[in-house]
Amino acid sequence: MKIIYFTTACEKDYYDSFIYNWNSSLNTSIQSLHNRLIRSLAITHEVEVISMRPFSRKYCKFKMLPGNTVQEGKITWHYLEIKRNKLIRNSSLKGQAKKILSKMNLKDCIILTDTLNPFLLKCSTSFAKSFNLPIIGVCNNTPSGIHDTGVSYTRFLHSLADDLSGYISLTSALNELFNKQNRANLTFEGIIENKFRNIDVKEYGKYIFYYGDLEEKYGVYELIEAFKELNNPDYNLVIAGYHGDSERIDKLAKENPNIKYLKKITSDLVLSLANGSVLNVNPRPYTEDYDRYLMPYIVLDYMNTNAPTLSVRNTRLQKYLDEDAIWVNSGDK
Repeated sequence: MKIIYFTTACEKDYYDSFIYNWNSSLNTSIQSLHNRLIRSLAITHEVEVISMRPFSRKYCKFKMLPGNTVQEGKITWHYLEIKRNKLIRNSSLKGQAKKILSKMNLKDCIILTDTLNPFLLKCSTSFAKSFNLPIIGVCNNTPSGIHDTGVSYTRFLHSLADDLSGYISLTSALNELFNKQNRANLTFEGIIENKFRNIDVKEYGKYIFYYGDLEEKYGVYELIEAFKELNNPDYNLVIAGYHGDSERIDKLAKENPNIKYLKKITSDLVLSLANGSVLNVNPRPYTEDYDRYLMPYIVLDYMNTNAPTLSVRNTRLQKYLDEDAIWVNSGDK
């Protein structure tokens, strides 16, 4: 069986260079899940990836993104040309994708698709219908959990995702949210990255590490204040991630020589830092939505290291790791 995968994700090395050409942060968690899933599927199947890479005239340094095709083992990456002119961009993308699909032998094929990009989802479902192919949605977050989106965005995505053939979700609540017709589904917590290029991180000494969303509501400033109260000059706090107020975090880091803010870093450096730390931290405040709809991929990576992980409580982690963790009540000191 051949898998056709519609996504905004890219090859791992390509993405690591791509992020440095943006003036804002891209959502690395989306890239991580889809890239890892694509590579996992390619162990046993041929995968044709139709990649509609993120693009912004305001934040991306490129004036346009040229199209090309790259072979990576059993994976064929079809990077569509992204035009700067927004009026013709979408019609061009749809035309390019149709041309690629028309040249394929679509016998015994299935489509997998990202469910958080409205145009990509609309294209993939349209092509699934045109070529009479089953289509599976990959659900890793709620539409309302995406940065800078509103109610109309959420409703539109839900309407597009209502009639897929099946669903792959990171949590059972995500499956319930997207899979209203109770169609075929699979739920799993994520994919751990075991193979990466190890980078020497000795320059950071003994350090506590956090990587993730840097918006205030996700706990990064509480982490910084807690580290200051620790007041131990033998330890550093290394922070990196996406979104958030970069200038504010940079200022706080410059005020304290034991806080290191790395801004944009590659996935190999993220994993190297997680493996070399004395403690990996997930400071995000516990909420019902967080527990029901999110499984931060980085927490799984943290748990695959030799360093301990400090994280908020999570129902699925508690289910699988009940005897391997110390569970602290919120009122405990």
